[in-house]
Amino acid sequence: MDKKIRVIMYGFIFLLQLSLALGVQAQSYEYQVLPDAIIFSIPVPSAHGFRVWQTKNPMKVIIDLEEQYIGQKGRIDIRDGALAAIRIDRGPETISTRIVLDFNYVLPDVQWIYEEGRLKVTVNKVFVRQTLHTVTQGVRYGHERRGIEAGPLIVNFLAVDLNDPLVSVKSLVALDQIYGQELVSSMAQRGEAIAAVNGLYFAADGRPLGLLAIDGRVLSEPYAMRTAIGLGPGRASIGQVGFSGTVFAPDGHSYSISGVNRPRGVDELILYSPDHGGTTRTNQHGIDLVVVDNQVQRIGYGQMAIPLDGWVVSGHGRARDFLRGISEGDTLNWEFKLEPDLISQGYDTIIGGGPRLVRDGQIYINGESEQFQRDILVGRAPRTALGLTASNTLLLVTVNGRQPGISVGMTLDELARLMLELGAVDAMNLDGGGSTTMVIRDRVLNLPSDGVERPVSNALIVITPESRR
Repeated sequence: MDKKIRVIMYGFIFLLQLSLALGVQAQSYEYQVLPDAIIFSIPVPSAHGFRVWQTKNPMKVIIDLEEQYIGQKGRIDIRDGALAAIRIDRGPETISTRIVLDFNYVLPDVQWIYEEGRLKVTVNKVFVRQTLHTVTQGVRYGHERRGIEAGPLIVNFLAVDLNDPLVSVKSLVALDQIYGQELVSSMAQRGEAIAAVNGLYFAADGRPLGLLAIDGRVLSEPYAMRTAIGLGPGRASIGQVGFSGTVFAPDGHSYSISGVNRPRGVDELILYSPDHGGTTRTNQHGIDLVVVDNQVQRIGYGQMAIPLDGWVVSGHGRARDFLRGISEGDTLNWEFKLEPDLISQGYDTIIGGGPRLVRDGQIYINGESEQFQRDILVGRAPRTALGLTASNTLLLVTVNGRQPGISVGMTLDELARLMLELGAVDAMNLDGGGSTTMVIRDRVLNLPSDGVERPVSNALIVITPESRR
C-alpha cells in the first residue's frame, strides 16, 4: 500500500477513535419543525444515558446526556411560532451535554421514545384542552386552551339550554339608547344577567350597524341581507334577514322606507322611534313629520322632538318632496316588516352580525355576498360568535386574539371549524376585535385585546332564576 494512503487511513482511524472516545458526533442530531409538532432526535449509546424533562414557565424541554456532545456549542434560532431556539452546551456537574428547546408558549407534555440507540423527542403543537363547568341552571361554561399551527388560542364559551323555560337570552343597548357605549359587564349588571357577550357591530358614536330588535321593536334595520339570529321563548333561528317598508300618503302616493333610527341620507325616508333618543338629530335640509296614532301632529325642519307615544317620519330630496304633500292633521299610514318576518313568528329579540359561519352542519361563509370588508373577512383576530346545536342549545363563544404567546386569534374559517367542534349546526359571527368580551357573574372571563374591557353598543345577556334574585 502506498505510504501516503496509509498515512491518510491511519489518520482517519485515529480521528474516528477519538470522536468515539469523546462523545456523539456533531452531524448526528436532527430536528424537524412540522405544522403540528416539533421533533428532535439524537443518537444515545445507552438507554440509561439521558434524561428528558421540561419546565412550564417559561416553556422549555431539556435533554441531559451523559455523553459529551461534539459539535458547535451555542444557539440555533428557529423561525417558528412555537419553537424559538435550540441551545446546546455542557451541562452542570456530571451532565456532559445539555440540549434546551426554548418555546414561546406552553405546550402539552413532552413525549419521547428510545429505540435502536436513538432518542426521539416530540412536542405537539396542535392540541385541545377543555374544561366544562355548570354555572347555574341551564348554563354551562367551557374554557379551552388550544394550539394550532399559527400559535396558541384561548377559547371561552357558554352553552345555554333554550329548552329551559326559566332561562332567557335578550339584547340590551348601551345606556338604553341608540347612541351610546357601555361596558358589557355594566349591561350585564343592569339587565340582571348571569352572563353576557358583546353583540352587533356599531359606529363610532355607538349607533348599532345592522338589524337590532328588542321586545319586538325594530331599533335598527337590516343591512345587505346580513345574517341575524332571532330569539324567542324556547327557540332560536339563524338566517339572512332583509326588510321592506312603505309610507302611504292620503292621496294614494307612496314612498319606500330607507331605514330606522339612523342618519338620513340623500333622497332617503327614515323613521325615528323613541328608542332613537329625544330628537331626530336631522338637519334643516329635509322635512320631519311628527306622527301619533297615525295622525300628523306637527311638521318641522330638523332636530324634531320624538314623542314617547309616536314616531317622526323624515325625508330628504325626493322623499322630502313626497312628504311635502302631507299636512298637519292628515292620516299617515305605513308598513314595515322584516323578510322573513321574524317578529310575527314570535322572535322578539333579533340581533344581526355576520357573516354566517355554519349552515345545516356544514361550513358556509358568505362574507362577500353580505358585503363585509376585508378587515372582517381576512386575517386572524379576536372573535365573538354564536351557534345553535341540534339539541336547541345556544353557544356564545369568544376567542382571544392579538396576544402573541397567549392567543393569536382565529380566521373565519378556523372559527367556523371551532363552532362545528362545539356542536353547532348553524352559526354566525358577531362583532370582534377589541369588542370581544365575555362576562360571567360580573367578571370578564376573556382577555380583551385592548388590555381593558371596551365600551360597546349592545350585548346579548343570559338571564336565569339565580340572576333575577
